[in-house]
Amino acid sequence: MSILLAAIVLLIAGNVVMRYIFNASLSWGEELTLWFFVWFIWLAVSYGFHKREHIRITVLRDLLPPRVVPFLNIAVDILILAFLFTLIRECVALIRMPFVASQSSVVLGLPIPLLYSSAPIGASLSAIRVLQNLWRTIQSMRQSEYGGQA
Repeated sequence: MSILLAAIVLLIAGNVVMRYIFNASLSWGEELTLWFFVWFIWLAVSYGFHKREHIRITVLRDLLPPRVVPFLNIAVDILILAFLFTLIRECVALIRMPFVASQSSVVLGLPIPLLYSSAPIGASLSAIRVLQNLWRTIQSMRQSEYGGQA
């Protein structure tokens, strides 16, 4: 992600310099920036799940007794997994459609399925992170149930 973000910054800065100092911009810079940005976002989503740093609405959780909160977290993780698996399935179906599979980007000529594959790959990485979080929640519930000895 750091490499992609650095590349995005360099491409945009280089294009600004080219446009305003040399009066000519890079024709491929904007498209490559878009591709890097899309991939960066999908990888960042997975990283957000890893750190449990996504935005949450916690009103219901804050009203529940502390013993119930882990069960709510498990239910939320299961719903997120269902969404991610649906997203993966639908994205793969979209990528396999003939009109998508045959497209290429306008300036760079890269295959569009490569860009679209960022979604199922990012969702797969996110699903792995959510499964890890789910496992940690279950393990912490077991440890608290057995007095710290699981």
